[in-house]
Amino acid sequence: MLKDKDFKYRYSTGRKDLPFDFFELALSNSINFDMGLGYFSSASFNILSVGIAHFISNGGNMRLYINQYLTEEDYKLLQNKEIVDFEDYILQSFFALKKALSQRDEHFFKCLSYLVQTNRIEIKIVIPKDGGLAHEKFGIFTDKNNDKVAFTGSLNLTAAALVKNIETIECTCSWKSEDSRERIKLSEQDFSEIWDGKNNNVLVFPAKKFCQEIVKTYPTVDSNELLIQEKEIIKKLSNKTTIVSESLPSYQTIKEPHFPDQYPDGARQYQIQAYEAWLKNGKRGIFAMATGTGKTITSLNCALLEYKNDGVYQLLILVPTIALVEQWIDEIALFDFKNVITVSSENPRWRQQIVKLEDKVTRGKRVSFVIVSTYQSFTNKDFQQILPYLPEEMIIIADEAHNIGSESVRAIFRLLHLRRRIALSATPSRIYDEDGTAELESFFNDKPPYVYSFSMSQAIEEGRLMEYCYYPKMVKLNDDEMQEYAAITEQLMRLFDNSSGEFSDSQKAKKLLMLRKRILHKADDKMRVFKEIIKEIGSEKLKYCFVYVPEGNKVFDSDEALLYSKTDIDSDQEIYEESIMKKMLDLTKEISPNTTCNTYTGKNNKTERKAILQGFESGQINVLFAMKCLDEGVDVPRAEYGIFASSTGNPRQFIQRRGRLLRKHKEKTFAHIYDMVVVPNYQSPYYSKEFWQMERSLVKGELTRVAYFANLATNNYTGALRSLDEVARFYELVLSELILSINQ
Repeated sequence: MLKDKDFKYRYSTGRKDLPFDFFELALSNSINFDMGLGYFSSASFNILSVGIAHFISNGGNMRLYINQYLTEEDYKLLQNKEIVDFEDYILQSFFALKKALSQRDEHFFKCLSYLVQTNRIEIKIVIPKDGGLAHEKFGIFTDKNNDKVAFTGSLNLTAAALVKNIETIECTCSWKSEDSRERIKLSEQDFSEIWDGKNNNVLVFPAKKFCQEIVKTYPTVDSNELLIQEKEIIKKLSNKTTIVSESLPSYQTIKEPHFPDQYPDGARQYQIQAYEAWLKNGKRGIFAMATGTGKTITSLNCALLEYKNDGVYQLLILVPTIALVEQWIDEIALFDFKNVITVSSENPRWRQQIVKLEDKVTRGKRVSFVIVSTYQSFTNKDFQQILPYLPEEMIIIADEAHNIGSESVRAIFRLLHLRRRIALSATPSRIYDEDGTAELESFFNDKPPYVYSFSMSQAIEEGRLMEYCYYPKMVKLNDDEMQEYAAITEQLMRLFDNSSGEFSDSQKAKKLLMLRKRILHKADDKMRVFKEIIKEIGSEKLKYCFVYVPEGNKVFDSDEALLYSKTDIDSDQEIYEESIMKKMLDLTKEISPNTTCNTYTGKNNKTERKAILQGFESGQINVLFAMKCLDEGVDVPRAEYGIFASSTGNPRQFIQRRGRLLRKHKEKTFAHIYDMVVVPNYQSPYYSKEFWQMERSLVKGELTRVAYFANLATNNYTGALRSLDEVARFYELVLSELILSINQ
């Protein structure tokens, strides 16, 4: 910890206490580092290269802003010229600089690349509005105990500063006095003003190209290898400088995997119970845990406990999306599991990394590693050629495990040699696919109620998820929509057997049902209802709100797509879905002009996704319009209001969406869910009484979802379902009984 170290007041290139000493001590004992640089030169890489690998092993996160000019010479050369793309110029300077980099410089960039790829660093570029150079040279280190060390001074971090013995930095420690704490607080405020763009004298831009080039040039290596490399650098350096050997960190012992430090009491009792149940079931099983109850931590705790028995950890983690790959990497870092390889389109080097790993395994080395792969990349032929050679004792964790029901993944699991298996899902059953569900359960030697279950009702009751109010809102089809709906219904009637309640041609009926569902999906009345909801919430409360709108280039979820050909979907569908999102966004701005809005779709890249979610959590974005990409696993704990404008007949999807709203947050006290419910207008002249029997079973499915939402809501007994009473009576349905059809 920082408080345990002997920090000096002043460090200078002409004293016994060198700037190297300070940065080594501070980096090696911190978990957060905010820094504003003057010139970003080779000398600055040198001074930061000692201790940064240890900073990485601590799970450290870094924020760094730099000038748009890498050296003083750059500035002099360009101060009288107009720079159209300053980051391109930075890249040119970087390319030139690479030719002269030392081993220590390259070590720093490898560490920087590791931080970039694991989403643990942000770099921004500062441009003074009136010309000149941003000369801030200060930073703040923070450790796990929230003790802080700040530095400031004349140090430019240039070669002249370090060699000519004319530069000095001064150090302030938060635990020494009230005055010290106040000085550090001012430094933090100065940094935040620049970082958040609130300083009127500068412009601030993300250094996207710069980060991309660093990763491209210095691909990530194992963090343990970085520690070993840094140890060698320190050894060489100690023979050439006056760095005090006693101050060096111990690199002989690499930190062991452990339960995350933010949980000082260790694993919760239910997480221990899940592990014990998994053991009793032959180290196979399904964890059917409500969204937001810690499925990830529970499964990684199983891996941790197995590591304590085996002395090695070997994990294969499967996830449906790249966003979840990123999220799992963060969780893995909390356990201090090392040697993490990501297998997805975001990592072009995964093949070489897996081959290198496979080579070590086949030569008999007991190497620890974690592979995190998307399901799509898991089915890649290159990965499948290597998979049989990986250890059969490797633990496979399948997140959002219902994705295993797809035929391409099922085919692999039928031949899978891995013995230890954990499936994670809030809703393991695959809707519309009984065979897929049966195979999923057989792969993990489990069946309902499953090896371990943690229901949403239990989670809310125990305070692990947020309490919520639920407001269903009726949406009606207009005459044109109802006419089209009735025409399709008449075709369905000819296929429907009232006595059995089934269709004579199930495949044809499924296509007709999907066509009819599109009409409900696109109902124009949704705009009226959406407008009413925005007004009901009110401009003052309209923040931390996300809106689910139709997803991407298709109407149906992955299960429904099994039943319906993509060629049957009109070419204008994607255009429509983009326009409905824009219409809702425009309506929001019309009603509440000061409300900030943004969209989160499959078209956003990795950097954009992270920035959007951070902006939403910080409150810079009030309303976030999302498509299906927020359904599975993405953690949005700050969300307080949810508007479901895209209804779905798939229980898994709406349960996951509700789970997004119910995650706990220290500043969040309640959640509110507004749900648009679309049913055919039985008062329309196009509605025939002959439709009633068939329509009843279909309306029942929609109202079952609504009843399930309302059942756990705090306003269940104060009118949550009142708006649906008329529809329920017409179809002779009892809302309070419908909840029994869904397993809680």
